[in-house]
Amino acid sequence: MDSGLYAAVNGALRTEMRLDVLANNLANVNTNGFKENNITFESFMTKPGIEQFPLPGDSFMGHKGPMEMPYPFINPASSAYSMSYPAAPSTTTDTTQGALKGTGNPLDVAIDGDGYFVINTPEGRRYTRDGSFQVNAAGELVTKDGHTVAGTGGGPIVIGSQAVEISQDGTIANASGQVGQLLRVGLPKEALKKMGHNLISAPQQMERGLAGARGGFKQGFLEASNTNTMRGMTQMIEANRNYENYMKIIQNMDSLDGQANQIGQLHG
Repeated sequence: MDSGLYAAVNGALRTEMRLDVLANNLANVNTNGFKENNITFESFMTKPGIEQFPLPGDSFMGHKGPMEMPYPFINPASSAYSMSYPAAPSTTTDTTQGALKGTGNPLDVAIDGDGYFVINTPEGRRYTRDGSFQVNAAGELVTKDGHTVAGTGGGPIVIGSQAVEISQDGTIANASGQVGQLLRVGLPKEALKKMGHNLISAPQQMERGLAGARGGFKQGFLEASNTNTMRGMTQMIEANRNYENYMKIIQNMDSLDGQANQIGQLHG
């Protein structure tokens, strides 16, 4: 197969990956505290000779040629020069704060500034920017999925059935006095891993305290998604057009290969 076809297939696959990321961002435009993802692309330059194949992990690009030389470098002519392929080494999360919107619900809490709420789940500590909380039957402050919200001691916060006030530093009080304090921790951007249900995981040892950090908690507010809808739609249109162009290139090259085979049979 012509190496140019592999380049086109690679481009189509990478564009499909970008479309998936953009579609997920747009699907979460109304998700509280959602942080959009960005996929990064780099140029992977192959070198002549026996080497790692251009698409690590892609089964159809395995070591199959003479002397275990990877496709499309299975003949001396094609392996005598370098070729460049697009690679997508990572997906990053944009942690820019979304707009804060007032709800009037005393159990809605937004973080204005850096940091994350700490959530206790059966799988361990998780983190979120979604502060749409509720109270369960035990009087504990929980997420909409029923996971308890951690206080400064790491355990659940029991607020009971009384009305509460939440101060900027996270102190929660009712008519009887202080009942707990919300925990806010910082996490390095590169450690964040989305786990679904608007939760994020990260190694607990990477948590850092935010005492004295800017901002704090705002009762009666929720943070909106930071997805830029107009930009996302524009990027989706651009990516769709690129994908269509790659598919046309693949079809045209396949047609040319078919014509070349026919000519070869006529003159064979």
